[in-house]
Amino acid sequence: MSMQASSEGIRLYRASNSDVMPDTSVAAATAPWQGDIPGGRFHAQAVIPSRLAPPPTSPLGLAGYSGDGPDLWFSSCHGGAGTSTLATLIPQGMNAGRYWPAPASPARSRVLLVARSHASGLCAAQAAARQWAAGVLPNVRLLGLVVVADAPGKRPKPLNDLVRLISGGVPRLWELPWVEALRLGDPPDQIKLPSAFSRLAGDVDRMISEEEHV
Repeated sequence: MSMQASSEGIRLYRASNSDVMPDTSVAAATAPWQGDIPGGRFHAQAVIPSRLAPPPTSPLGLAGYSGDGPDLWFSSCHGGAGTSTLATLIPQGMNAGRYWPAPASPARSRVLLVARSHASGLCAAQAAARQWAAGVLPNVRLLGLVVVADAPGKRPKPLNDLVRLISGGVPRLWELPWVEALRLGDPPDQIKLPSAFSRLAGDVDRMISEEEHV
């Protein structure tokens, strides 16, 4: 499966499993001993070093691209997270769909994960954060997670607790409120949005600027 980004010279493609799943056969081949202690009560297994263990699974695929990428990518933890809307509102960003965009070395991509605040969306975000934390995403710099409200009104406590839990596993968290006009299909760049959206845009712009001047 392939993806073609709108920016000239950028091509995204779904990486094969061998690109993201380390080969664990080395651990089995180098294991000093496997077997049973007499009596059948104990069975020794080869220990797989952490560097060879498979990474946590995630709904996001790994994609590589060549050429100059955008300043920022929005990666959707699940369908309907809101990445296309954010890409419209923040001009530095581009929608990566449900992929981790990994550029050819030595380039690095800046990524914002995006998820809705319902239970399945937050669980998908948690899985993506675990995959990033496992250190198996080449040349990806995760800026943080954007949680977009899935309904108007106060969020239930169990979901608040889950958001707090996930926030400890990502560099930064932004929360965006429900916007009825977006639900009705109004163009996102033609409506008055809550201040949380402008704070996100300002934070992202500042982070990119600071990194480029280091």
